[in-house]
Amino acid sequence: MFVGRQDEIKSLEDEFAGRRPSLVVVYGRRRIGKSQLIQEVVRGRPHVFYQATRVAASLNLEAFKAEIGRSLGGDPLLEGLGDWLGTLHFLARQAESRPGLVVVLDEFPYLVDGDTALPSIIQKFWDSGAARSGQLKLVLCGSTIAQMENLLAERNPLYGRKTMVLDLGPLPVRDAAQFFPGYTPEMQMMAYATFGGVPYYLQLCDPDRSLEDNVVRLLLNKAGTLVDEPTVLLQAELRDIQRYASMLAAIADGCTKYGEILGRVKEISESKTLGTYVEKLERMRLIRIVRSMDATPKERDRRYFIADPLIAFWHRFVRPNLSSVTLGFGAEVWRHQIVPHLPDFMGNAFEEICRDHARRHSQERLPAPAQEIGQIWDADYDIDVAGRLLDGSMVYGECKWSDKDVGEGVLDRLIERAELTAYGRGSDRRYFVLYTRKAFTNAVEQRAAQDPRIVLHTPSTMLGHQPATRRRRAGRR
Repeated sequence: MFVGRQDEIKSLEDEFAGRRPSLVVVYGRRRIGKSQLIQEVVRGRPHVFYQATRVAASLNLEAFKAEIGRSLGGDPLLEGLGDWLGTLHFLARQAESRPGLVVVLDEFPYLVDGDTALPSIIQKFWDSGAARSGQLKLVLCGSTIAQMENLLAERNPLYGRKTMVLDLGPLPVRDAAQFFPGYTPEMQMMAYATFGGVPYYLQLCDPDRSLEDNVVRLLLNKAGTLVDEPTVLLQAELRDIQRYASMLAAIADGCTKYGEILGRVKEISESKTLGTYVEKLERMRLIRIVRSMDATPKERDRRYFIADPLIAFWHRFVRPNLSSVTLGFGAEVWRHQIVPHLPDFMGNAFEEICRDHARRHSQERLPAPAQEIGQIWDADYDIDVAGRLLDGSMVYGECKWSDKDVGEGVLDRLIERAELTAYGRGSDRRYFVLYTRKAFTNAVEQRAAQDPRIVLHTPSTMLGHQPATRRRRAGRR
């Protein structure tokens, strides 16, 4: 089942439909679905899809030629070629009888590791103009984000030659929810907070089983597919994984400030050294660095958070209980260690889900799409969601993952805090958005009905369903 990615599919289809050659760079962290996306788009088009492996350069070239023969048919000329440049020129000629031929080099960094001259070889091929007559589409795809981004850097031979770059991120919550069609909107939110938007993780889940069953089977089982996933991710790209793992553990445990991380990870004693580790984890899309929306450009107050929900869940609940999981007590870990603390975990996860909703879907209930969305923290108060719309309007939001109906006190505090912050001060166009797990009191609903500046959201509306009212609430599954 292929879910979501409609914008990315359209972008690639438009690129491949163009009457010119294409040099496309696609990258993103492991498990994110790059190969599946490309295969979905090239289906029905003439194409060669080659996935490189960590072998000698000569073996990758021979395997690539074998894939060309399988996809396009054997040719004595191809068999006699002994280098990448000749093989690329062969493909350019093949494209003349198959206009728009798509050639995908997946896991491109593996090829470069084996032959560091390959980017220069591709540059020479591209600059020759051989790809023009057949409108050849060459796609370079990879999971090692740092290496793929370096392809686009000014010092790289391929600089300025790409025709399209696609940095693939996780699926948003609306797409991820489609993997759990039988779950209620609330449970779909909880599944997203657990497994995130990585297609590989979501495909492992059984939509006919409960969230508890999926977590126990995949994360709380010594043979579970995801029980050691955070370690696997680090091992795939890094050498000294212990320090990186310690940093992730510290951030997951609430060390969100630079000094707090430095104080927690004793093996890293210098601030400059910590910065190098932070940069790598950010480039791997494992952490995100956030500044308060009201901070001035000179302020250095930054906070660090785990970017991937599954890694956050693993560090919060799986890592401290690995011994029990190994002994086969996964179900007991869920019952005694996770269920009592899940509302607190969901509180933080729900805030980030709400911010992402505001980034993507503000225009559905507000006058314009979002220009920027973040959060505000101050010594005396926090604002969970804060941002500016493209029409200049300001947005302030509060997120509550609670069994209680959200009342006027929450709304009034949000309005008061919006007056206190310097962010958006002086604006006469302000909107106040409340997000809740359950519902709102009658008083809040009446105020929202009378004041268009007040917007109310539940998991149902966030997922694009019809707004839930208090009368419908009792009928939920």
